[in-house]
Amino acid sequence: MPCMRVLANTSPLIALDRIGRLHLLPQLYGKIVRPQAVVEELRAGRTAYPGSEPLFTADWLITEPDPPEMVLRKELGAGETAVLTLALNTRADLVILDDLQARLVAVGLGLRVTGTLGVLLAAHHTGIEPDVRKAVTDLRAAGFYLSDDLLNGILK
Repeated sequence: MPCMRVLANTSPLIALDRIGRLHLLPQLYGKIVRPQAVVEELRAGRTAYPGSEPLFTADWLITEPDPPEMVLRKELGAGETAVLTLALNTRADLVILDDLQARLVAVGLGLRVTGTLGVLLAAHHTGIEPDVRKAVTDLRAAGFYLSDDLLNGILK
């Protein structure tokens, strides 16, 4: 596995944890960096989503301080802003984001982007996740919005 600098936002971490596939991240990318703002968002959601201990204890999840020059954008949350700023400042190889506005900003900044679905598909293509159909169905059952067209396209 190549040494990559990968940053993740809150929602992909929660989504993968909810469907029991958080382990795909270190298998695909090694260590995952998350800024402190993401940790704070995870803590804030802890009461709504109990059982998320791996999100706080996994040794492959590295927490870095939020960039001091971080400027919040009204359409982005603190976690997304911190991920994008840190990724840009440290020349990250990949950012994992699900929010459309954050993804558009990331692409505009020249960052390479994937999301929860992209992680599942990458795991499937490398043979780590043999049943991508079940993974995507689990994701939808866990409350992750997927349009019928997108779901059908993925499952083909």
